[in-house]
Amino acid sequence: MTVWFDVEDLIKFFQFASRPTGIQRLSFEIYRAAWAQAGETSAVRFCRRGSTRGSFRAIHFPALEAGIIAASHVAARPAEPPAPKPGPSRLAALAQRLPPRYRLPLGRMYRAGKQMAGAARDLTLSSVTPATPPNRVGGHQFELDKPAVAFEPGDWFVNLGAPWSSPYDAACLDTLAEAGVRLAMLAHDLIPRLYPEWCPQSGIDDFNEWLNDVVPRAAQMFAVSRSTANDLARCLAADGHVRPPAQILPVGSDPVRLSDAPPLIAEPYVLIVGTIEARKNHAALLRVWRRLLCTMPAGEVPTLVIAGKVGWLTNDLMEQFANANWLNGKIRFIDSPAEPTLANLYAHCLFTVFPSFYEGWGLPVSESLAYGKPVAASKTSSIPEAGGEFCAYFDPDNINDIAATIRSLIEDRTRLATLSQRIARDYHPPTWHDTATALLTALGIDPPDPAYRMATAGAGAGK
Repeated sequence: MTVWFDVEDLIKFFQFASRPTGIQRLSFEIYRAAWAQAGETSAVRFCRRGSTRGSFRAIHFPALEAGIIAASHVAARPAEPPAPKPGPSRLAALAQRLPPRYRLPLGRMYRAGKQMAGAARDLTLSSVTPATPPNRVGGHQFELDKPAVAFEPGDWFVNLGAPWSSPYDAACLDTLAEAGVRLAMLAHDLIPRLYPEWCPQSGIDDFNEWLNDVVPRAAQMFAVSRSTANDLARCLAADGHVRPPAQILPVGSDPVRLSDAPPLIAEPYVLIVGTIEARKNHAALLRVWRRLLCTMPAGEVPTLVIAGKVGWLTNDLMEQFANANWLNGKIRFIDSPAEPTLANLYAHCLFTVFPSFYEGWGLPVSESLAYGKPVAASKTSSIPEAGGEFCAYFDPDNINDIAATIRSLIEDRTRLATLSQRIARDYHPPTWHDTATALLTALGIDPPDPAYRMATAGAGAGK
């Protein structure tokens, strides 16, 4: 029996981006740990879509792993405060004097013109630049020069990423079933189903098709949290699908890699990590930091550092930050930080904040705790599962509660130190090795003993 991991969606993601989101980070770490444990036994193998419909090509995982690591470790731009917002032009100043019946339509025309100019620029760049940008995973250099994968009866076909982004059609699923291959997938969250207002329409349609047409055919479903498992069960039941509950996988954490480099940001700061999306509730932090600056001496208010990439449905939010001039440098944005940059930011922050309305797990929470940093976190969905007793929780819908919780950590350094000491003493998260072990055990693979893994790890890296 072989466990075949389909990494097509992971490859496609890194063809267009060099910084992974939570789903890609989590799936990649589990793939790495599973390969380290059982790859050399051929019990674990990897594949991607083939050139013909329903076929798959074998992947040499160490080559793919090396490409992804190289892409995600490219140095990001240094953290600098945003440039001051320029004053209005003479033409804009004149326009402000017009009556609203003229000024407002002209303003809409101006903004539409800027959007058209930006779209035209992007279209021009796409026609003159390579399809795969530098420092990103591309090509087929990690494909093994072998015929299409010939699955055996009893094999597992597993996708731990975002299979709805590269849907399996009925013919593909029928082919796998006829070959006696069992399908297993991991549910990260139910956001497109439960909160479609936070997603683009195309993503909603793809996700619902996956939920209704693919998930019911899976022999095994996993979930990253009890909250997600419960959400999955409720959604399936509402659609008339009855199946066994998803098995919960422990979500691992990397060993803390504290950077010896000096802090990228010299002044005290609070950190928020994650893709900028509407559901992450960054807008609340703009209001909180403005309130802190109005009610505390400016020198006592730490900088808010936002580390992540800009996601969907955020144009208005980013314009709010820009129009507020990033609170004169009290808010900084580090776009798509590389892994070493992120480690440095975690290592030197006062604490982190995570005000999300809904999460499938909350990787930045467990990641912050792995670095020994307390978290001011939302108390909704799965986030208390990720943070346990080591966070200061608030209601993400209550701006007063958010502000009071954050301010208490800023002003009460004794409380902050107590939380840090408790994390250092009592926080013992599972590792990615533990996650992979739970997964492989559930699929009927008995990972080799540690001595075997140590003896074969070097051979796998150079193969």
